[in-house]
Amino acid sequence: MSDQKIFQRFFYPESVALIGVSTRTGPDSFNILELLLSSGYPARLYPVNPRGGEILGQQVYPSVMELPEVPDLAVISTPRTAVPQVLEQCARKGIMAAVIITQGFSDADDRTGQELHRQIINVIQKYGIRVIGPNTLGIVNNYSGFRTSFVRFHAGCQDIGVVCQSGIFLAAAQDFSSGIGLGADIGNTADLDFTDLLQYFTEHTRIRAINLHMEGLKDGRRFMDIARNAASQKPVIVLKTGCSEQGAKAAASHSGSLTGEDMVFSVAFRQCGLLRVENSSQMGDLNRTFLTYPTATGPRVAIVTVSGGAGIAAVDACSKYGLEVAAYSPETQQKLAQLFPDWMHPGNPADIWPAGMSRGYREVTRQALECILSDPGVDLLLMITPAYLPPDQDPMNITRLFNEAASLHPGKPLAVWIFGPYRHEYRQAIEANGRVVAYDCPEKAAYCLKQLYYYHNKVKGRIFTPPSPPDNLDKVGVQEILRSTKHKILNETALDILAAYRIPVVTHVLAHSAAEACRLAGELGYPLVMKIASPDITHKSDAGGVLLNIKNQQELLAAYERLMQNMQQQNPAPRINGVLLQPYIRNGQEVIMGGKIDPQFGPVVIFGLGGIFTEVIRDITCRVAPVSPAEAREMIGEIKSSAILSGLRGQKAADVDALADCLHRLSFLLYNHPEIREVDLNPVLAGPDGCLTLDARVVLA
Repeated sequence: MSDQKIFQRFFYPESVALIGVSTRTGPDSFNILELLLSSGYPARLYPVNPRGGEILGQQVYPSVMELPEVPDLAVISTPRTAVPQVLEQCARKGIMAAVIITQGFSDADDRTGQELHRQIINVIQKYGIRVIGPNTLGIVNNYSGFRTSFVRFHAGCQDIGVVCQSGIFLAAAQDFSSGIGLGADIGNTADLDFTDLLQYFTEHTRIRAINLHMEGLKDGRRFMDIARNAASQKPVIVLKTGCSEQGAKAAASHSGSLTGEDMVFSVAFRQCGLLRVENSSQMGDLNRTFLTYPTATGPRVAIVTVSGGAGIAAVDACSKYGLEVAAYSPETQQKLAQLFPDWMHPGNPADIWPAGMSRGYREVTRQALECILSDPGVDLLLMITPAYLPPDQDPMNITRLFNEAASLHPGKPLAVWIFGPYRHEYRQAIEANGRVVAYDCPEKAAYCLKQLYYYHNKVKGRIFTPPSPPDNLDKVGVQEILRSTKHKILNETALDILAAYRIPVVTHVLAHSAAEACRLAGELGYPLVMKIASPDITHKSDAGGVLLNIKNQQELLAAYERLMQNMQQQNPAPRINGVLLQPYIRNGQEVIMGGKIDPQFGPVVIFGLGGIFTEVIRDITCRVAPVSPAEAREMIGEIKSSAILSGLRGQKAADVDALADCLHRLSFLLYNHPEIREVDLNPVLAGPDGCLTLDARVVLA
């Protein structure tokens, strides 16, 4: 059965089996049957309870097998130990869609719950029945009135699709999302997950924005494939919880989800064009923004205010979120000057209060809005106005003017920052016609307008093209190295792996004795670096395993002896394969490149400021691999210290294209060879004529 037909059964069922329905009724009974009957949803309802009899005038069937037809949907709320057997009965009956309300499976703290969860998965795999849950509030369809909830709640109908891992985001959707059209609490995700629901909501013609409340994710690559397509058609807003260490632990116990590094989630969302929010307030504000404004063509914002101080605050907020303060055309300046007092020069922000005092607040506002919105150099307008009195008593109530101006300029979002004790009443009045959004602070307004511009100009309609691999990759050579090694951690051999992918590495030789070191040093030339070669030592500098600027043979022999003494002081004593000799190179900025296998998204490539303080400073960024050269250049520009690579205080700028090429190649090394669990290139020396890897480590699965 196609996904569309399956979801039709979940969201628009014509018949529903309510298995384990309570025989208790009344306000505190949490009776699903009672709530469905009171909703008036026109489905054939089949209560199932071993006791049989009748509930609320409905015949109760002792088992699923005795139902007179095969229902579209089963809603299971039995004790947890009965769930796997009941689900199997549903499948044998021919039911293809089920919601499991019951808790106590992968979210439980005992082994029994884990085993019951595995039994549910076994039934799903054996029969092909599709399941939402367990541990879920289930389905909300505000278009038809159908819900599987055992809790009565109100959530206004908006064209928003919500997928969550906690029923609170359905029950309190009015607060979290500003309403809801379709919603699914996927709970512990034994079967249907974010990816499945995201695809359905993308294809649903009435849904105009999609919200995800995510605690964890189990198949990040599949999710990204669907999310890219979804975001190119509709804004997808994500509230990812479990960001802190404590939150991640709570998420694991709550939904049984795997939680990866929060940075990786953020970059994966950004690579797909998803909009991640920090809190539910931002989610609700963005929903109202996207449902109200059809587009935003540019980032240039005009600010019209009744307070000079509020105008400055709005400018600061716009600057914080990357909006540009619009420069008015001479024609606009001239028209505004005719409204303003002689002593006041019109600017942006445009403070209309003095003009309003002398010429009439409503008329000045009307003319100012029309004049500024007609300026081709203005893309957005933020109006600042007070709410000191109730709307029906306020002589400064200009709500009608906002909607009139917005209707005349539908391609230029007009937003309002409203302040005062009656801002909630004003917000309802301002937003009633669906043309204008009112925000309660300038930061929220600027944030939402920036996201609106970003989505419509950077994400919507974007066609994803997978990165092309670079030339001259010796995959066979890498496979031979990996196949022949007996170690899990590779140090010296790591440089050979990088070289096979044409990542520049420093010239290096391995010496097994002091005499051999002297001979090889004569071939390399001085000055040199000497490093201990040991499979047991990862951070060579910390162990005293790196000596720099060795200028001659005498210093070389002393360095060799010192290195061996340092190793004897280690506990336990490391295995030593010899010493690695490299030319001593100083010119260039140290950066780090690397990667790892993320439990959700697979290979991830990393870039940042390098050297011995990398782990302390943590000036890094990452991407889900593989990446294109353009994405690699974006990464390089994202770190806080990127200006260092541009050349400071007379230093020459680093070859950014060479760095990007290395990141491009490294990302494909990780992508092509999943046996590599971690790789560190630290440091990589970035100079004006290219880059060079001085040290590396590879960790195998």
